[in-house]
Amino acid sequence: MKFVCVLLLVSLLLSAYLPLLNPGDYWIAGFAPLTFPLLFLLCLLSLPFWIWRRKKRYVFYTIAALLLCLRPALRTWGFHILSRDNITKTSGSWEFTLMTYNTSSMGLQSYKINPQIRAAVFQQIHESQPDILCMQEFYTNDHPELSNHIDSLRNIGQYPYHYFTCDQVSWNTWYYGIVLFSRYPITAATAIPCDVEANGSGRSFLQADIVVQQDTVRVFSVQFTSYMFSGNDYSNLRSHPVLVMGKMKRTFRRRAGQARLLASLVAASPYPVIVAGDFNDPPASYSYHTAAAGLQDVFLQTGFGWGRTLSYLSPTLRIDYILPDQHFDIKGARVLKTPTSEHFPVISRLSLKKH
Repeated sequence: MKFVCVLLLVSLLLSAYLPLLNPGDYWIAGFAPLTFPLLFLLCLLSLPFWIWRRKKRYVFYTIAALLLCLRPALRTWGFHILSRDNITKTSGSWEFTLMTYNTSSMGLQSYKINPQIRAAVFQQIHESQPDILCMQEFYTNDHPELSNHIDSLRNIGQYPYHYFTCDQVSWNTWYYGIVLFSRYPITAATAIPCDVEANGSGRSFLQADIVVQQDTVRVFSVQFTSYMFSGNDYSNLRSHPVLVMGKMKRTFRRRAGQARLLASLVAASPYPVIVAGDFNDPPASYSYHTAAAGLQDVFLQTGFGWGRTLSYLSPTLRIDYILPDQHFDIKGARVLKTPTSEHFPVISRLSLKKH
């Protein structure tokens, strides 16, 4: 019994504090945050058992460990029982809405469009009508017989302004990258290289300066490197776990570098900043801890529970974020459970504090 208690508490503390280390240097720090939510809940659920068994020392140690892990817990779960999920702008206000959405290449699968996935993306944008739309893993094609998704989305959302990073081109007309659509003027935009090894979306960060209600705001739309698991990798999790872990370790290293680069770009911005995108890492991770330092998290400010944004693998995976800096008031936010989407879009209603 003592061994079980010690093992559980030590595992919890390691899952909470190892991610403070750079996983590029200490690869185990990349795996640790994946286990944190489960270990925290197991420790929490063990408390009634130790109380029932009158193990006062175990109760004390468990409470102490939980308190020491409070910070990553407060980044993992939202605690607003009365969620502020109203994203309708107040009439006459200076509020605006921003959405981040990993579109999974607009439903492109084996070089063919899945019409259900694409229709769900279009329908979600039509219903939500965000003022600023940040899309990762975006695909478009300007071949006359294929789909120009940029033109389609400009029409659906009535967006006069957009910027596309175009990180990868195949067969002259197949374009992949990160795109930003806006109803407000984009005064400057650029693609900042962040990972030359990535396929398509994820090779660069999109940086855009947008004039919102007479104020310039800098928006970063990003996607940190994915594990890029294939069907074989999922089957190898049991038969050849070392191969899968090797791929994950390489990804941890690349992701850590991207997080540090993004943090430096945010710190250097002369304007109020919003970071939006897919970190491919949970809130207890080094990536989140580094990139979100000093920023607000719209889900944590408004939501309750997990805030899951990945539709498969695990309900603990909140990996898509909107992170405004302290210049903004967060009026509301919501994770939209879009049917057929691998990633659920996140939308937030924001305003600059002086307004």
